[in-house]
Amino acid sequence: MNIEDKLSSLVAMSEQLLELAKSGEWETLAEMESQRSPEIESFFKSLNPDAFQKNSELLKSSIDQIMGLDKQVVAIAAEYKKSLAELMKKSNSTRKAMSEYQNNTAL
Repeated sequence: MNIEDKLSSLVAMSEQLLELAKSGEWETLAEMESQRSPEIESFFKSLNPDAFQKNSELLKSSIDQIMGLDKQVVAIAAEYKKSLAELMKKSNSTRKAMSEYQNNTAL
């Protein structure tokens, strides 16, 4: 696979991660990210300085795309985490209220 194809594949994987985040498919997202990370690392380790220099604009553009997509995934994950924290807080409040009610009705 040439550099352009590999970068295109990495960007496509990043776009898929964003779609998974938008649809709340966190387990699938985690699995795909665990595949993408080593692929990115392997790709950059395999580039020789000449290839890196010849493709610098394409590399920069692709890295910018991937980072932008990742920022969106992180923002969605942060919102999801926040909503889970609020749900847990409400659940704890409900549990406390039920416990108080049971304690007071047992008297």
